[in-house]
Amino acid sequence: MTRFPRYSKSALLAALCMFLSGAASLVYELVWIKRFTLLFGGTLYAISAVLCAFMGGLALGGWAIAKYLEGTKGQNPNLIRMYGTVEGLIGIYALLFPLGLQALESVYGFAIGRFGGSSGGALHFAEFVLSALLMLPATFLMGTTLPLVGSWSVGGRVSRMFPDISFFYGINTSGAVFGCLFAQFFAIERLGLQGVSWLSAGTNAAVFLVCRSLPPDPVGAPSDSAPPRADAEAASVTPDSLSPRRKRGAALPPGASPAPSRPLGILLLTIFALSGFASLASEILWTRVLVFPLGSALYSFALILATFLAGIALGSLAAEKLLGNSRWVLKFLLVELAVAAFCIGVIPVFDLLPELTARADRLFYDEANTFPRTLSVRSLFAVALMLPPTAGFGILFPLANRINISLFGGVGGTLGNSYAINTVGAVLGTVAAPFVLIPALGIRGSLFAIYSVLAVLSCAGLCWRLGWKLARSAAALVLGGVAVFGGYAWSHPGIAADRMGKGNFARLEIDVPADRSRLLDYKEGDFATLGVVEDKESGARTLYVNGFSTATVSPAFGASSYMEAMGFVPMALHPNPKRALVICFGTGNTMGTASLFPGVLADGVEIDRNVLSLAHWFSQWNHGVLQRPNARMTVQDGRSFLRWTGETYDVITLEPMSPVQAGVAHLYSEEFYRLADRALNPGGIMMQWLPLHLVGPADARAIVKTFRKVFPRVAVWNSFLTRITLLAGSREPIVLDKNRFDALMDHEELRRSAAKMGVRSFADIADFHLADADRLQGFLQDADVVTDDRPILEYSPVSWLPPLQWETDETFLNILRFRADSPPPVKNVPPEEKADFDRELRLRSAQRFSVFSQRYHGPGEGAFAARDYLAGLEEVKAYLDANKGSLISLEGGRWGTK
Repeated sequence: MTRFPRYSKSALLAALCMFLSGAASLVYELVWIKRFTLLFGGTLYAISAVLCAFMGGLALGGWAIAKYLEGTKGQNPNLIRMYGTVEGLIGIYALLFPLGLQALESVYGFAIGRFGGSSGGALHFAEFVLSALLMLPATFLMGTTLPLVGSWSVGGRVSRMFPDISFFYGINTSGAVFGCLFAQFFAIERLGLQGVSWLSAGTNAAVFLVCRSLPPDPVGAPSDSAPPRADAEAASVTPDSLSPRRKRGAALPPGASPAPSRPLGILLLTIFALSGFASLASEILWTRVLVFPLGSALYSFALILATFLAGIALGSLAAEKLLGNSRWVLKFLLVELAVAAFCIGVIPVFDLLPELTARADRLFYDEANTFPRTLSVRSLFAVALMLPPTAGFGILFPLANRINISLFGGVGGTLGNSYAINTVGAVLGTVAAPFVLIPALGIRGSLFAIYSVLAVLSCAGLCWRLGWKLARSAAALVLGGVAVFGGYAWSHPGIAADRMGKGNFARLEIDVPADRSRLLDYKEGDFATLGVVEDKESGARTLYVNGFSTATVSPAFGASSYMEAMGFVPMALHPNPKRALVICFGTGNTMGTASLFPGVLADGVEIDRNVLSLAHWFSQWNHGVLQRPNARMTVQDGRSFLRWTGETYDVITLEPMSPVQAGVAHLYSEEFYRLADRALNPGGIMMQWLPLHLVGPADARAIVKTFRKVFPRVAVWNSFLTRITLLAGSREPIVLDKNRFDALMDHEELRRSAAKMGVRSFADIADFHLADADRLQGFLQDADVVTDDRPILEYSPVSWLPPLQWETDETFLNILRFRADSPPPVKNVPPEEKADFDRELRLRSAQRFSVFSQRYHGPGEGAFAARDYLAGLEEVKAYLDANKGSLISLEGGRWGTK
C-alpha cells in the first residue's frame, strides 16, 4: 500500500486553505466583537456574551459535523468539497453580516426599553441571545471545518490521525496568528472594519475555488476498516485493535499501546474539557497580568492573543516529532501535568512584575527608544509567560483525538466531538474567569485553583493508568507542590502592608522611589485591576486602572485643575444649565465640580462599578459627589448610555482613558459625537478631553477635525499650566458671559473650586480660551477623521513610542498661535473695564508664547527674557504673519515651519 504522502500537492493545497480560513475566521471574530461592542457597549458583560456566543457556535458546529460523519460511514462523501462549500458560505454570510446587525439594532433597542435601560442580568442574557443568533450561521460553519479537512486527510487511515491532525490543527491556528497580526497591525487601520471583512470574504471565496480542484480522497487508498495485510502499521492501530473490548489475552499488535478503560477514558475527556476551560480562562487571567508590563494599547492585546495562538500552533505542529506515535494516554497526562506545573510555578514570579514593568517604562519613555526595541521587550513578557503552556495546549488536541478514537472509533466523529468538548470547556472558562474566579479568588488564586485541579486530576489519571505503586512518588510530588504553592498564593491576597507589588500588581512610577509610595487600596475586579497609590511626601494620590495612571490629585496648586475645568468650563459657558452628563467617573473631580452649580441635576456614567468603590479616597477633591442629592450614577458603557437613553442634557462632558488605548477610540469617533449631539438640548455644549501629552500630532489633529465635523461651533480651551486641551462644541456660538461668571462666584463652593484651578477673576477663565476651530483650517488640513469603521487612534504609533515633549509642545503651539491676534469671545465686559481686560489678555498671551520662544529659541526670545512681554508678542505676531500658510515646527529645538 502507498503510504499517505503528507506533503503531496493535495495536502499542501489543503494546508494552505486551512491557513487562510484560520486567518479569515480570526479576522471575523475581531471585527464582529468590535461591531457588537459598538452596539451593546464595551462592558465586560457584553464582550463576554459575544465571545461565548461565538465559541458556542464553534462547539455546536463541531458536535453536529461529528454526528453527520458518524452517519455517513461507507458512503464516502466528498469532504474536501464540502469544506470548500462551507468556506464559501461563511464568506457570503460575512458580507451579509452588517445587514443583520442593522436589523438587530432595532430588536436590541426594544430590549433596552423593555428592561428600562438598566444594565442588568436580563439585558446581558438578551445580548448573548441576540449575538448568538446573528453569529450562529457563520460560527456553526466554522466549527465544521477542521473535522471535515481532518477526516478527508485521514481518510479512515487511523494511523494518520495523530500526525495529520497535529499538522492541520497547527496550520489552521498559524493562520489565526497571521490573521490577528495582519488585522491589528495593518489591515483595519488602512482598510477599515468593512474593508478587512470584504478581504476575508474574498479569502473564503479563494478557498472555495481551490477545494473544487482537490480530489475526494487525498491518496485513493483503502481505509483502515479493511487494511491490507501488508500494512502492519495501519492494522496495528485500528479502533478494534485498540478497543478496551479486545479479546482478553489477545496480544497487542506491534507498536500499539492498550486503550484506556471506558471509565478512565471518560476521566481523560473530562481533563481535556478542563484544559479547554483552563486555556481560555488563563488567556483572560494572563492578559490581566500582562497589561502591566505591556500596557493597554490595542497592539499589546494583539501581541498577547498572537502569542497565545502561536504557542498552540507550535505545540500542535511539533507534537509528532516530540511525542512519537505510541503511549498516547501516558503522554497526554504528562503534558497536562507539565502545563499545570508551569502555570503554578510561575505565580511567585509575579512579584517581580512591578520592577520589571518600571524598567520597561524607562525604556518606553527613553528618547532613544525605537519601535523594534519596544516590540521585542513587550513580546518577551508575553512569550515567557504564555508560550510554554500554550504549546502544551497545542499538543493536547491531537493527543486527545487519538485517545478518543481508541475509545469510540470513527475518525470524523472523533474530530468533531473532541473539538466540541474542548470548546465547551473554553466557553465555560470565558464566563467563569471574570465573573466568578477573579472576584472570588483574585488573579493569582484563580490561576492556582484552575491548575491545581488540573494537576490533581492528571495525577489521578496517572495512578489509574500506571497503578498506585508506580505513580505514588509522582502523586506525592504533585500534591506537595500544590500545597506549597497554594499556601503562597493565599498568603499574598492583593494588598500587602505598604509594599508595592508584593502580592499585588500595583504599578511603580518610574520617577518615584518605591519606598515613597503607599498602596492605599487595591481591587482585582471583574473588569479591571485598580489601585490607589499615595506619594508619602507630596500627598498626591493616583488612581491606576490596569496599570495606567488614570488621574492624579494633590494638595499642590493646579495638580488636578484640568479635571475641575472639565466640569467648570462648559457649565460656566452655558447660560443656564439644568441637566449635566459626565461620562467616565475616574476620581470624581469633574462630576463633583459640575454638581456644585446651582439648580443642576448631574448624571454620571461609569463602565466599571469598582471605580466608584474607590471614590472615598478622593473625597477631598471630588466634593463627596456620590453622596450629593443632585448627583446620580449609572454603571454602563458611556456610548451605549447615550445611544439608548431618552434623556437630554444641557452639558455633556467626558474624560475617558487615553485615546490610543484599546476600546477608547469609540468615544472619539464621528458616530459617537453624533450620538452626543442628538442628546444635547438646543444650545447645549459638549466638552471633550484632548490630552496632547498622550497623543501624537496626527492624532490630535484627527480628533479636532472629527469633533468639528459634527459640531458647527467649536472652541479649544485648556486649564491652568497644562498641555491638556478641552474641546467645546455646540450648534450655537460659544461665548463667555462675564455677568454669569460673576454670579457664579457668589456661590462659596464654586468660588473655592474655581480657585483650585487658578480662576479668581474673569480674566483667569478667559485665559483658558486658546482658539476657535474656524481659525484652525491650516492646522486641520489633510487630517484624518476618526470613525467606527476606521478607529485610527487605536493604531497610533504613540502606543509604541510616546510623543516627545517637543512634539506635544509643537501641537499646542499650532493651536495657541491664534491667540496672538484673536481675543477670547466674551460679552458683558463693562466698557470702562474693556481696555484693561484686553491688555491683560494680551499680556497673558505674551506670557504663554514666552515659554515656547525661550525654550525653543523662537521670535521675541530676547524681549521675553528681558520681561518685555508685549514687545516679544509683537515679534511673535510678525513671525506668524510672515508664515501664515505654514505650520510651526519645533523639531531640532528651534522654531521653524513645515
